[in-house]
Amino acid sequence: MVDLLIAFCRYLRLAGIPVSTGEVLDLMHALTLLEPSRENFLLAVKTTLAKGRVNERELEKLFHFYLRTAAKGPAPIPTPQKPAIPNPAPRLTPQEFSTRLAQMKDWLRQEMARAREGEEGNSGRGGGPGGQATGRETGVAVARGWQRDRTTAFKQVPLYNRLFMVLERGGEEELATLAAEALSALTEANNGAGESVQETLTGLKALLDWNTVREHLEQPSMREAQKLIWREKLRKLENILRTGIEEKRWRQQPERELENMARRANLAERSFAHLNPEELAEVKRQVVRLGRQLATRPGYRHKPSPHGMVDIARTVRLAATTGGVPLQLCHMRREPGRPDVVLLCDLSGSVAPYSRFMLLLVHTMQNKFQLARSFAFVDAVAEITGLVKNQDLERTLVHIQRQTGIWQTGFSDYGSVWKQFRREYLTVLNNKTTLIILGDARNNYKPPEVDHFQEICRRARQVIWLNPAPREHWEGEDSIMGLYAPYCRRVLECRNLAQLTRIAREIF
Repeated sequence: MVDLLIAFCRYLRLAGIPVSTGEVLDLMHALTLLEPSRENFLLAVKTTLAKGRVNERELEKLFHFYLRTAAKGPAPIPTPQKPAIPNPAPRLTPQEFSTRLAQMKDWLRQEMARAREGEEGNSGRGGGPGGQATGRETGVAVARGWQRDRTTAFKQVPLYNRLFMVLERGGEEELATLAAEALSALTEANNGAGESVQETLTGLKALLDWNTVREHLEQPSMREAQKLIWREKLRKLENILRTGIEEKRWRQQPERELENMARRANLAERSFAHLNPEELAEVKRQVVRLGRQLATRPGYRHKPSPHGMVDIARTVRLAATTGGVPLQLCHMRREPGRPDVVLLCDLSGSVAPYSRFMLLLVHTMQNKFQLARSFAFVDAVAEITGLVKNQDLERTLVHIQRQTGIWQTGFSDYGSVWKQFRREYLTVLNNKTTLIILGDARNNYKPPEVDHFQEICRRARQVIWLNPAPREHWEGEDSIMGLYAPYCRRVLECRNLAQLTRIAREIF
């Protein structure tokens, strides 16, 4: 029993749930006070190890899968590994390509046949040109027809229209039935070998015509109460589908999938660009919590003093006047102070998910800074300090490119940005300013304009560059990080919550 508990706690640590030795001892003590049963075991685990609502949900899922894996044999102890760097997908052989092309053609023929049947059944009812209804209107019509005639056989309706039926009047049972049939349909079309959970989930959403439903939710004619109900059902259905995919993969490779499941549950190590809406909301809450903690922590600045710690920089500069011999030591002291921060974020498509969280962090802890100004750029740069400070941040970031005109060609152009920033905004930098740049330095083979960037760095006290791309990719393809790095005080990776937390605690 002790070995099983220790192995289970290691899986929890792998999932990002901190478990101390004292908590393990509390769990063992709790088990001695309860009747031996699965429910009491889970109750003791949740009481002693869970840290919050999200941790509790992930802990319960890992608990059930771990017990089932342990029942099959001794569960291996996972070893911490660095996140694997995604490699480009391998090329298909001619035979595999022909097979997949034939499957795609068959699927297209089936969908076209279904569309023709829907058009014939809905001709004359309005909708698209010539009285033919669109796919979205077809789904809504089928759902309303199901409301009028509850005797209609659920399984006779096409799968891509059945989602509308469930959203209109379905309950938990209909959601589970739809998820099971979607998983079965996708398995028949493609066994899913070699696919990740997210890729399989994307395939299921395409099968259910998920995007059409999301478009229908944006219609102004739909009542807000109904929109909330539909969104909640979509969230539940997505969780059921994800659980079903994990169950299927676990049956194929129990030990390996259990470890992968634990790693996927660790939101702190997941890239911001790979989070679903529910996970994004949880990470946003943690970033806001981090910003509030840092905002209350006092800041310090070093000033010359007749005594105290040795100021190495001033001592070395003074030694240059005496032939390099440090005849006199210079000292400094720490005094409370608030720094000046200028944030420059790339909002192009590949970097926008990462910039969002950095802007959110700085926005949360604005009171900590003497001066905090934010700029956004793609192929042009514009100040967004007022937008970030005075409006809802999420809504602002969605429309920021349209409001500021930073997106002209659609491709990042760092050289053009440096030239414009030096010409229009160089006065915001001084010897007390920390300039933080967040971008991947992918310049689309345009002129880098290193001399302009060098002048910008010279005006600031220090420049810290945060790059969301893995370090191994900084010199590949059109990335020119190597040209800018020599002029920065620090160049760091920043693509997940763990890295952002560590960097924020160091520089703020």
